[in-house]
Amino acid sequence: MISIRWADWGLTAPQALRPVSGGLINASFCATWDDGSQRFVQQVNRSVFANLESMEHNLRLVADSAAATLAVLPERRRDGAVHSPEGWRIFPWVQARPEAASPAQLGVFWGQFNAELNRELLEWDTVLPDFHSARTRYAQWCDVRHQVATAQADVARELEAWSEEYIGFEAELAPGVQHHDAKRSNVILSDFGLQAVDLDTLQPGYLGSDFGDLVRSVAALRDEDDPKGNGVDATDFESLWLGYSGAFPEATTRAEQVRAMPAYLTWIQALRFATDAASGRMYYPESYPGHTWVRARNQLQLHEGLTRFLR
Repeated sequence: MISIRWADWGLTAPQALRPVSGGLINASFCATWDDGSQRFVQQVNRSVFANLESMEHNLRLVADSAAATLAVLPERRRDGAVHSPEGWRIFPWVQARPEAASPAQLGVFWGQFNAELNRELLEWDTVLPDFHSARTRYAQWCDVRHQVATAQADVARELEAWSEEYIGFEAELAPGVQHHDAKRSNVILSDFGLQAVDLDTLQPGYLGSDFGDLVRSVAALRDEDDPKGNGVDATDFESLWLGYSGAFPEATTRAEQVRAMPAYLTWIQALRFATDAASGRMYYPESYPGHTWVRARNQLQLHEGLTRFLR
């Protein structure tokens, strides 16, 4: 049941409301009015994002910064808020252009976005604590690994073989404000240029984790749930790095760490998939039994290809 008080945004009820697929967490819709205008309407999944106040705070900081032109931001309600108490928010509808951005363009964009997010020392809120923390994710895995079936024991062994490396690596990382889901699908190329969407996880974290997610989504040879496995395109990796580091000079001062972030983030993603599969929590929707174990194996193969960029 969709019950939005449209008048809170100064709107009448739309003529049509159709679901928009693609996201795994929030419920999304395209609203169309009689005059042909459209908006993107979304309800936040409160079981995942319990802290609407922190999300709203961070969105306001983005809106008041130079990063605002690089993101699609929600419309304000009449009371000045972004979200309704039920977690609804409304965005302008941005029509994507048919052509795809190149790895070099995506690298430059995310470098620019990171540079703007970190240009000033602002009081950003934490939305999801320890979101990209190897230590925290490994502790979650340790709570459920006793439930791993024998058929998946090789996945468990490979994940655990890297735990000490990445927990130690995390302790050396520099802090930074990041989007925390900087993948290709979270950038829209329109007549306004490239803009970031899905800012729910934007918060303080580790500098360069956006580069890690960017490589994981753009330089991978296959989708993250392809049962054939995965690997990395080294040429795309270097194109992303040149674009990102050129637009975000701070990355070059920590080049060794930032270039290792794709392997770090991919191991964490494999760990998250395996933890969800072992626990049966179903954070990640499955299309068939064992789907999330396929995801975990796929990401471990991508991780293997990315380890060549480790220090």
